[in-house]
Amino acid sequence: MTHEQRRLIGEKEHAACGCDPTDTVLIALSGGADSTALLLAMHELYAAGKIGGLFAAHLNHGIRGENAARDQRFCEALCERHSIPFITETADVPAYAKARGQSLEQAAREVRYAFLERTRVSLGASVIATAHHRDDQAETLLLNLIRGSGTTGLGGMKLRNGNIVRPMLFISRGEILTYLSQKGETYCEDETNAENTAVRNRVRNELVPMLKRFNPAIAESLCKTAELLAEDEALLSMLADDAEETISLGKGLCRDRLAALPLPIGSRIVRKRLLALCGNVSNADVRRVFALTSAKTGTVIELTGGFSAWTDAQTLFVGAYPDVLQYEVPFVLNGETVTPHGAWMSERVSSWKKPEDGFEAFLDFDKLPKHLVVRSRREGDRFFPLGAPGEKKLSDVLTDRKIAKERRDLPLLCGGNEVYYAAGLTVSERARVTPDTREILHIICYRGTGD
Repeated sequence: MTHEQRRLIGEKEHAACGCDPTDTVLIALSGGADSTALLLAMHELYAAGKIGGLFAAHLNHGIRGENAARDQRFCEALCERHSIPFITETADVPAYAKARGQSLEQAAREVRYAFLERTRVSLGASVIATAHHRDDQAETLLLNLIRGSGTTGLGGMKLRNGNIVRPMLFISRGEILTYLSQKGETYCEDETNAENTAVRNRVRNELVPMLKRFNPAIAESLCKTAELLAEDEALLSMLADDAEETISLGKGLCRDRLAALPLPIGSRIVRKRLLALCGNVSNADVRRVFALTSAKTGTVIELTGGFSAWTDAQTLFVGAYPDVLQYEVPFVLNGETVTPHGAWMSERVSSWKKPEDGFEAFLDFDKLPKHLVVRSRREGDRFFPLGAPGEKKLSDVLTDRKIAKERRDLPLLCGGNEVYYAAGLTVSERARVTPDTREILHIICYRGTGD
């Protein structure tokens, strides 16, 4: 058998991860067969000048006592033998899991990847290479199928995901063991892999062997399925990205246009925005947010991580609910206008009386523009308060009136940047009622609980 035939990972596999010969690679090294084979294969590439540099990092999770210390010593010796710079760290994963109410499996993954990324940055490495292989990919598809997943989860792991690369993703466990045997290399056995406490172990040790009775090549079949679903997901995600550009309104999404999209496209847009906030999103969260497309103006729902989703007349927002909420609602003549700060009732009347307070207003209807909105204040708003000598910036009016900063989010009746009524304050001189007024618009503002 030639050297090329003995090679586990070649330049083609490395390039498939989006890497080039100038990249430096940090190996996630546990000491098991998979990561040992990955280290040796990448060392061959490095020796052949196919990559720019090679490092290895090992995390002792603080779970397996002396066996974990043994693995650490093995990794250190392996790297020393091949002159590969080696970094190690010890963590207390059980304490981390307890503090966050997580399983050991979930906590170990979080701590491990945080360590790897921290090490990558400190070393200036281009990517982190993990030893996931074809059998792991098959297990991942099964796990996501059991949990209930769409094409995102059923597409399995990617060859590259950000700074993480998986050069052995299409290589079987059997090929890995054959490679190590041919090279005469030893590796560590993690005794916990035989325990069925973790769900993944049960899939590997119980479910996969059972499925092999139906199809001996079950891993290859599942990986092919994952590959096909990943292609479908890539297309749907691309369509969703294109659609998102057409329905974006500032930092939010146009509610009507979002609702008109096919659910597979619209839900992906919502999921993408939620993932950008908290990194872990359930289908229930996506559906709750998507339902806001038909909710009342001003509806607010709480999401995980202290985030919120809310609506104005046209737009759906997700993120940190702002102290000063930006909104715009079409003004309803002779009816109710609902805003995040309460409702406005308006009607045309024939007579004027002194307003009860700043939340009641009378305006000359004929002096108002056709298309009015009720909205929050914006940069550039102009206001000519009743009885004032002239027009000013709204911000200057609020300062002159000594309105406290925390009370300046006044609902405004506007036409463009012109303010005709600032609720709680006064009306504009431009729309004041005079003896010549023929029609009067009467407005009463019913404030919300936050005002």
